Amino acid sequence: AEEVRVQLIELLEVCLEADHKQFLPNIGQICTMLGKAAQDTNPEMKIKSASFSAQLAVKLDKSVGSYMKTIVESITQNLAHQHSKVRKASLRGLKDVLSAKGAEPYFEGNTMA
Repeated sequence: AEEVRVQLIELLEVCLEADHKQFLPNIGQICTMLGKAAQDTNPEMKIKSASFSAQLAVKLDKSVGSYMKTIVESITQNLAHQHSKVRKASLRGLKDVLSAKGAEPYFEGNTMA
């Protein structure tokens, strides 16, 4: 089951490359799903969700920042993970997610534990 979840994120990556605008109608649900995926116990899932969140933020810059609250919270928690690969991917993901227009309120510390 873990492999299937990782492969689903990989499929989303392919869809994002093909046509990033197709994500706009459901961006709220997608961001909620990514936030939950980043909380998965599988380290590979944490890495993939942080990476995909970053790609999504870069592609949909002005449209996605305000929806990233759960993603920011989940990825921030992953900064304390025991695996260095997870921490590294989390930092890279946060860099792009927090750079998205609309994510400015997350710098205030209101959503981070």
